[in-house]
Amino acid sequence: MPSRNIEQKLPRPIEYTEKRKINRSRELRRDNDDYKKNYSITLMDHDAAVMYYFNEVIRPAVEENGNQVKVPIMYANPERWASVRKSGWMVDRNKKRIIPVIAFRRVSIEKDPNYAIDKLDANKPRINYQFQKKYSINNRYDLMSAMNGAQPSREFHSVTMPDYMIMNYEAIVWTNFTDQMNKIIEKINFADGAYWGDPGKFKFRTSIDSFTDASEYETERLIRTNFSFTFNGYLLPEEFNGVSNTQRGFSPKFLTNFSETSTNLNQTLTNSDINDNDYSPPSVEGQV
Repeated sequence: MPSRNIEQKLPRPIEYTEKRKINRSRELRRDNDDYKKNYSITLMDHDAAVMYYFNEVIRPAVEENGNQVKVPIMYANPERWASVRKSGWMVDRNKKRIIPVIAFRRVSIEKDPNYAIDKLDANKPRINYQFQKKYSINNRYDLMSAMNGAQPSREFHSVTMPDYMIMNYEAIVWTNFTDQMNKIIEKINFADGAYWGDPGKFKFRTSIDSFTDASEYETERLIRTNFSFTFNGYLLPEEFNGVSNTQRGFSPKFLTNFSETSTNLNQTLTNSDINDNDYSPPSVEGQV
């Protein structure tokens, strides 16, 4: 078969006007950084905070036949929540009822009016939070650098200010008996006003609004309680429009001091001792 000359599409060179828009001082590598993860706060972080606090702090449990039974915590997706609203029960894959259990879901999110801090513009954030990293393996200060007069370069991280939000949640508790429900509600109510979440991650202040007894005894015995709570949280995506919301920078290692002097020539000529009356222009040969 005859060979075909395939033209490779070379990348278009960057124009000079586009080069001037790029700040090379901000172009720092992140692949050799010991902390490569960017800072972000997502909706999943808030849901994980609820799950962690229920399982690790509140630890709801009921007593059955002299044994302590842990109450499972489940996040209800829209399909499961619609099924719960329709049947009134939480069921597993085999359509078997799960009792006791606590199910929750995120209802809505809204802006927090108590905080006026904002990024101003998502394309070009103007307000950032900066902090200094105490130690970096790529920025070691040893004896040799000290002898040369170098100073330890400090590493800084700049993170875009997040959007302060209010997360609204609702939950349902199912138990077999009323005394079991009372103990669970007492524990949950005692956690009102605390900061929910993993201590090693994000924690959010929680406010529990109200508890509603939704038990039924007419057609079928159903012990159920509905309650709602809110999170004072915040949202920050990892990147927006191809630009990361986490920037990295270093302070200079060498600092050179120098002095500058300026002289006003007009003022110098005015204050000179030259007498204008004695001054005569130089003669020029051939002048008529």
